[in-house]
Amino acid sequence: MALPAEAQAANAAASKPACDRACLEGIAGKYLDAMVAHDSSKAPLAPGVQYAQDNVPLKIGQALWATATARGKYIHYFADPEQGDIGLITVLYEEDVAGIAIVRLKVQNGLITEAEQFMAHDPRGAAAYEKMGAPDPLWLAPVPMDQRETRAAIDQAAYMYYEGLQLNDGKGVYAFTPDCQRTEDAVRTTNQPHPTNYGHADNDVGDFTTMNCTDQYKLGFLGFTTGCRHRRYLVTDVERGAVLASAYLDFDGTVTEVKLTDGRVWKVPPYFMTPRTNQSNEAYRVEKGSIRLIEMTMYEVPFNMEPAF
Repeated sequence: MALPAEAQAANAAASKPACDRACLEGIAGKYLDAMVAHDSSKAPLAPGVQYAQDNVPLKIGQALWATATARGKYIHYFADPEQGDIGLITVLYEEDVAGIAIVRLKVQNGLITEAEQFMAHDPRGAAAYEKMGAPDPLWLAPVPMDQRETRAAIDQAAYMYYEGLQLNDGKGVYAFTPDCQRTEDAVRTTNQPHPTNYGHADNDVGDFTTMNCTDQYKLGFLGFTTGCRHRRYLVTDVERGAVLASAYLDFDGTVTEVKLTDGRVWKVPPYFMTPRTNQSNEAYRVEKGSIRLIEMTMYEVPFNMEPAF
C-alpha cells in the first residue's frame, strides 16, 4: 500500500545525510582557509581532533598549519555524505613556493574529527595544476543512477589497479577503458602524441607515455615496484564513480633490470637500486567496472613507512 505523501516526505528527509556534498565541501573550504590563516578557531574542529601530515601524528598548528600562506586555484573534491568523508587534491603555497596538497577529513555532527593530509613539494607539478585551473569536467559528472557502482566495487577497481602495479609482469587482467587517461602531478603520462620523459626513466623507454593505460601495464615496465602496501580508500564518491586512494609503493633495490614483454631488456635507473618508498595518492574515475580517469600524486617518504591512520 502506498505511503501518504507526508510519510514519503518524512522518509526522504530521514534518508538524506545530515551533511551533503555542498556541506562537506564547505567544511573542507573552512579547514583550508583556517590553515592558511593559521587560526584553528576558524575551522569546525571537534575537541580532540586527530591530525596528521605526511604520516606523522601532529597537533593542529604544526606543519602546514604553521607554514601555508595561500590557497591555489586548483581544487578537486571527493565527497561521501553517507560516511561523512570529504577529500581533495589542491594547490597550497608556503610563502611563494607552491605544492600539491591531498587532504582527507572525517566529519561527524558538523565537526571535523579526523584531519589527514599529505604535501607533495613539487612546484613544477603545482604550476601545471594552476595552469589547468580545474579538474577535467568528467571527474565532476554524476554517474547515471542506473549505472552507479557500489562503494565496494569502486574500491575494488582501485585495489586491482594496485595489484597490477605490484610486481608488474604484463600478464594481468587490466580493467581500463580504451580512452583511459592518467596524469601524474598534473602531467599527462598516457596517449601523448610524442615521446616524453617519464620520472626517473628519462628517455630509456621513451614510447611509454605514448601508450594507453592498458598497453602500459601490458609492457611490464613497472616491474621494479616490489610492494604496494596499505592500500587505503580515503574517500569513495559513489555519485561520481570516483575514489581517492592511498598506498605505499616500495622499491627494495633488488630489481636491477626488467625484461619487457616486447623483448627489450630495460636497465633500471640508479634511483630504484636503493631501498625507497613513494607515497602514492591517486584518484580513479570508474565506469562499469573499468578505470577511465586517473589522477596521481606521488613523492618519496622514508623506506617502509607506515600510515598514521
